[in-house]
Amino acid sequence: MPSDRLRRSALIVWTAVGGIALFAVFLFVAESIRVIWLPLVFAAGLVFLLEPTVRAFDRMGFRRVFSAIFALVALAGLIVAIVVLVLPTIREQAAEFIGDLPVLWGGLVDRIRDVAGRLGYDVDELLTQGAIEEWLDDPSNQATLQELLFGFGAGAGTVIRGVTEAVLVIVLAPVLALYILIDLDKYRAQALELTPDEHRPEFAFVGGEVGTALGSFVRGQLLVALVVGIASSIGMWAIDLPFWLLIGMLAGLLNLIPFLGPFVGGALAAGVALLSGDLSQAIWAVLIFTAIQQIDNHVITPLVQRTRVKLSPMVIVLALIIGGSVAGLLGVLIAVPVTAAVRIIIGHLWRTRILGQSWQEASEAMIEVTPPPDRIAGIRRRSVNQSRLFDTAEIQSWSEGDVPPSE
Repeated sequence: MPSDRLRRSALIVWTAVGGIALFAVFLFVAESIRVIWLPLVFAAGLVFLLEPTVRAFDRMGFRRVFSAIFALVALAGLIVAIVVLVLPTIREQAAEFIGDLPVLWGGLVDRIRDVAGRLGYDVDELLTQGAIEEWLDDPSNQATLQELLFGFGAGAGTVIRGVTEAVLVIVLAPVLALYILIDLDKYRAQALELTPDEHRPEFAFVGGEVGTALGSFVRGQLLVALVVGIASSIGMWAIDLPFWLLIGMLAGLLNLIPFLGPFVGGALAAGVALLSGDLSQAIWAVLIFTAIQQIDNHVITPLVQRTRVKLSPMVIVLALIIGGSVAGLLGVLIAVPVTAAVRIIIGHLWRTRILGQSWQEASEAMIEVTPPPDRIAGIRRRSVNQSRLFDTAEIQSWSEGDVPPSE
């Protein structure tokens, strides 16, 4: 009947309008409380990082609360030890950089003057007092200066907000991570209780795949960043590059964002070498960082991140660009994990509902598992099973309607 078709069409239209309205309200609320998202993201990262350690303490007979506390204390001790080891050298190189800054700036100006002279321009004439006064008298240049000044004024609020978020991350993220680690089993049981009985085993399976992939990603990225930072520092020290530790540690830190660390580190190393007037050193720096990038992509990352979601480099770059444009630093940090989780969930639904594949076939099509060496295969298999969000025995019991209590 035409009236039935019209009613269904109206229902679809109003459902879409309602969904868009709810999404708009969600974005508004999320923007209003945006200060909490960065601590939550770091807390989630700590949970993925420390869950295997907490499980290990659990198997030793400790209560869950003490296991979580011990894991956080161990991580804090490791961070303090690293800082104590590298801080004196970083302070020394920072002081050296500040002392050499006039020399480096003078060298840069000399090179600009030399290049400009070869192109027929006299930089010295452009920097005379008369030329500067003439530039300042130009109304368009005055408008540009006003915009810059207003930009600096508005940027003060951004700086204050950034400092506030950093303090919240340092103070609040470990506390949130501690509470989540303590009650993680209860949260899993509550999530299952909210799932219809007929979909509970599938929810548990997909949740386990997402948890395993994200946990592998977080722990792998941190370990890879540490390896890249150490290798970069050693490489820059080997060619006697100034500020070698600063550049190496920065490259390792930025490697938390896929593809970024070695590229930025190589550019900085080459720039420092060129400012020091050593072209061969700049070439060696670029070659070393290129080698580190290739070893990272083809050796380190496959060994460390044995469970990985199949994302092409193009998808990763697009996710980073979109995440950065939507949510800044927070978007860049969560772009790849969120993309991986969405791919697992949507890919599972498509392959099981549309293509008729089994759960395992859908998982194998999206998640790449690199076989470990035979010597550590048994150890690796146990650690993977213990770090899964839901293991096979749990899924089987839930498929029979036996759900663990949430309390």
